[in-house]
Amino acid sequence: MITLETAIYLGTNTSSFSAGGVVVSETEYQQQVSEDWHCHENHHITFIARGGNLEQRTHKEYSVQPGDVLLYNSGEIHRNRNTQLPSLNINVEIGDTFLKQYELDFNQASAGHPDLKLAMLRIRNESKIGDSSSVVAIQQLLLQAFSAEVTGKTRVIPAWVHQLRELLHDRWKENLTLDELSAILQLHPVSISRYFPHYFHCTLGVYIRKLKVERALSLMKQSHHSLTDIAYTCGFFDQSHFIRAFKSYTGFRPGDYMKL
Repeated sequence: MITLETAIYLGTNTSSFSAGGVVVSETEYQQQVSEDWHCHENHHITFIARGGNLEQRTHKEYSVQPGDVLLYNSGEIHRNRNTQLPSLNINVEIGDTFLKQYELDFNQASAGHPDLKLAMLRIRNESKIGDSSSVVAIQQLLLQAFSAEVTGKTRVIPAWVHQLRELLHDRWKENLTLDELSAILQLHPVSISRYFPHYFHCTLGVYIRKLKVERALSLMKQSHHSLTDIAYTCGFFDQSHFIRAFKSYTGFRPGDYMKL
């Protein structure tokens, strides 16, 4: 088994940018690579932008596809099989120095959190600009994505918050109203409105939009439907509404993301 050092992956890096304890790399897979067990020197997050593979960890195996995010702990043994060619991954490597500096625990991040997925695309765009301002921007985006999930895990939170998160993720296609949520949770609408930003770090409307954009990521790479079809499938009023929201949360216009 081999240990891959900083910014080294089994594919070919087309770009790499260091941002003060964080390294952003874009890695292409144009031909079959080693399927042997290996690990990485640093913690890292991978966003599947194109292609996909069969991800195998010590005790589980699952298929990954465009729009998915994977978390790898430093030294975590894994292998990638049946890589779909061509594939493209966006990798964000996080060193221990960065984690210690900001008192973060990598294990408290969640691959399924919409803020982390959407931040990966904005981080990629900042790495392409690659100036001194990009360093600060990348660090801020990463800290914001971590804080959205980490702070909720470091304190006792009410049961209704967990129930509401599951409800929003399970019924993301529906345009649930505040009154409907209130009835399901048996909680006054004022209480939901008052405390939602405290636990989710944004308003209810923003969180729902983020979920819809996040769900659109995989549809856009695997579906032959038009942007209008995808917009309606994801619960947007029309294509223009979808384009504005997608650009706002990812930094990409939908057409540019589909070309990745």
